[in-house]
Amino acid sequence: MIRSLLRHIRQDGDTGQALVIFAAGLILFLGFVGMSVDVGRYMWARGQMQSAVDAAALAAAQSMPNGTTEATTYANQYWDANNDFIVSQGENVSFNVTFPGGNKAVKIQGDADIPTWFVKLFGVDHWSVSASATAASQVLDIAVVLDVSGSMCFTSYPPVEGDGPNWTGYVMSPGRLSPSGGYAFPKLTQPISAGGSNSITISLNDIDIFTSTSSTNNRNNFGSGYNSSTPYWQRSPGGGVRTGMIMIDDEIFKITAVNTSQNKLTVTRAQTNNRTSPGTTTTKQAHSVGAEVWANRGSYGSQGYCDKAAYYARTSSQEGPHQPFDGALDNAKYFISLFNPAFDKMGVASYSSTADIHANLTGGSFSSLNSAINGFGYPEGGTNIAHGIARGMSILDGTGKRANSVRILVLLSDGVPNTYCTNGYSSSSCSTGSSNTPATCPASSTTAISHATARAAAAAASDVIVYTIGLGDGVLDCVMEDIAAAGGGEYYKAPTTAQLDEAFDAIAKKTHIGLTG
Repeated sequence: MIRSLLRHIRQDGDTGQALVIFAAGLILFLGFVGMSVDVGRYMWARGQMQSAVDAAALAAAQSMPNGTTEATTYANQYWDANNDFIVSQGENVSFNVTFPGGNKAVKIQGDADIPTWFVKLFGVDHWSVSASATAASQVLDIAVVLDVSGSMCFTSYPPVEGDGPNWTGYVMSPGRLSPSGGYAFPKLTQPISAGGSNSITISLNDIDIFTSTSSTNNRNNFGSGYNSSTPYWQRSPGGGVRTGMIMIDDEIFKITAVNTSQNKLTVTRAQTNNRTSPGTTTTKQAHSVGAEVWANRGSYGSQGYCDKAAYYARTSSQEGPHQPFDGALDNAKYFISLFNPAFDKMGVASYSSTADIHANLTGGSFSSLNSAINGFGYPEGGTNIAHGIARGMSILDGTGKRANSVRILVLLSDGVPNTYCTNGYSSSSCSTGSSNTPATCPASSTTAISHATARAAAAAASDVIVYTIGLGDGVLDCVMEDIAAAGGGEYYKAPTTAQLDEAFDAIAKKTHIGLTG
């Protein structure tokens, strides 16, 4: 057969030449294919090695404050988790961790030889692959600015009473416990059945809180609007609050008569909830023995209802509960614990109608910051985010400021800016003005919102990154997003205090490390 083929080629010279050309082209084509395969292997190895050293550098830098030994351990773990192709296909693989410039930066160097398959025919038996990454554990100056406005106790004492959509801040809350408030906490001693007559008599363990004629006791238990010898059930301080309203579970009652000798109240059932417009009628529900009896307290602004709502009056050891306030303070202390006082400095401010500095930039130890937070009073007042940012800037520009630090301001709020300073933000003093609160997004700008956004922009112009956290359902995300955007940072949503740790964690991770080369 071969002889026949050769005879055919000799007989047809053109065909023979074509076959020779085809064979040469095929060899060249296969060379290109082989080259592309080996180049692809090189590119894959190069990309994986860079990703592996980047991951290792970031992981090491994140643990740098805990020492170079832990940093090296994490670097090796992340290298091992991201280099499967390098290890399986490479030769002479090396991985080195060094700490240039002290212990605040880490450099990762990876090298390997990747054997070739096809280009060996051209004398190239391997590709040399290398990659490096340098990351720094940044020196941070951080101002933590916390919301201590009156709404920060709404989870414990939710708003119910008021004057419709323009609610002025009156709520239902429990009576105080004896002896701090002078009277026992009122609870049912006999059950109430669902349905039945509109007017009924109910039995409590104690009704003294509703019948006191002492103006001091009335003021202490219900706020300055009740500074009168007229008992609670006959007194209406105005502002949309109605006379003698109480709430058991989700049903609202009106007191119409009292029997002090038997601790009984005559009440009219299923009253309207005036926080909605038109008022929503509550239904006649069943209520068990021990059900708490809640009553109207003073405004969360000037009258400071949160201290009246608490089971105890606030002292150094007895307070609240005030949620989400209490949980937010605990989470703020957790956030502080994520940083190392050997390198970082932190300060703490709070704001309501106005803002205060509780601790200037502190390093070496953060125990004073936790002590400052533990000393916060009960939440009260409006939401002056602009002044909060301004006082946070005073921390960052004040005692302990460092030229080489990354400057961060973290602001927590459970609401929307509704208060602002009419005399500017150049000092600690603030003459307040108020704005209406938008109900939905997109939110029309108000004076309070525009002031808050302008303060964030001013912070960004001073090389401060502003991060905002919205806590709970009362936050307008669009407003907090705009404030963060103006400050060059990001907004994080925490629907509950249980998720607040996640927001603080995200900010800590985002600010604490970065690739530098």
